[in-house]
Amino acid sequence: MDTKHVRAGVLIGLLFLSACVAEKGLNKPKYEYKETIELVALVDDAVDLIKKNGEDCFPEFRKKDSKWQHDDLYIFVWGLDGMRFVYPPDPEGEGKNMLDLKDINGKPIGRMFVKEVSGKKGEGWVHYEWPKPGEVTPTWKSTYLKRAKAPSGKVYLIGSGLYNMKCEKEFIVGAVDNAVELLKEKGLNAIGEMRLSASEFVFLDSYVFIKDMEGNEILNPAFPDLEGQNLYGLQDSNGKYFIREELELLRTQDECWMEYMWPKPGESEPSGKLVYMRKVNVDNKILVVGAGYFP
Repeated sequence: MDTKHVRAGVLIGLLFLSACVAEKGLNKPKYEYKETIELVALVDDAVDLIKKNGEDCFPEFRKKDSKWQHDDLYIFVWGLDGMRFVYPPDPEGEGKNMLDLKDINGKPIGRMFVKEVSGKKGEGWVHYEWPKPGEVTPTWKSTYLKRAKAPSGKVYLIGSGLYNMKCEKEFIVGAVDNAVELLKEKGLNAIGEMRLSASEFVFLDSYVFIKDMEGNEILNPAFPDLEGQNLYGLQDSNGKYFIREELELLRTQDECWMEYMWPKPGESEPSGKLVYMRKVNVDNKILVVGAGYFP
C-alpha cells in the first residue's frame, strides 16, 4: 500500500478519535460558570501562597479591598482540627475552634469542611445557609475548600465561598457519588440521614432522590408524598415519560443524564431540570440514585 495513503488513513483515524474524545466531554472544563472558575482560582492562589510563604501570608488575607477580601468575598484559613486562623469578616473570631459550627438548619458545616479536605482529593464543596457579612438573614452559600501544607509542616484548610451561586454539574455528580458511597456503607439505613435538611444531600434547589428499577420512589425530600408510589408511567408537562426513559437507559449503562420538566422545591409550576443518575447495588437490589438542578 502507498505510504501516503497509510499516513492519510492514520491521520483520519486520529482526527476521528479526537472528535470522539471531545464528544464524550473529556476536553470540557470542569466548571461551566465564570464565577465558579474564578472562586476556585482564588482558593488555588491562596493555597500556592501558603505552600510558599506559610503563615507569613496570613496578614495579606486580612487586607480589605484586596484580591483576597472585597465585597462579600474573603479567604479563610483553618487547621484540620477546626481551629480558625484567618477570618477577615471578624478577626476577633480567630483563634476559636469551629469544628462544631452549624448552619441555621443544623448542618454540621465545620465537620463537613474538614471532611472535604481530609480525603484523597484534598478538596471539595460544601453548601449551606449563612448570613452575608453585616446581615442577619441567611442565604445559600457554596464554599470551595482545599488542603495546603505550609513550609512549617502545618496542614491547613483554605476556603472561600459565594452566595446564591449557580449550580454546577460538578455539584450534582459529587452529591450523587457521596450518596452512593453512604448507601454502600450503611445500606438502606442511610435514607433517614439523607432526607434531612441538615444533610449534605439537600442544597440550593437540589436534593438526592432514590428509586428502584421498577420506578418505585424510595426517597424524595422535596416531594415526600411521592415516596412509596410507582412513577414508571409519570409524564412531565410536555408529555415526556421521563422515568420510563431513564430506567430504560440504565438497563444497559451504569449512569445517565436526563432532561425534563419538574417543579423546583416549594413551587408547583414546572421548570426545565437536568438530572444525573447512577445505579448502586444495596442489599442485593439495584437502586437508582439521582440529583438534578435547574440550569
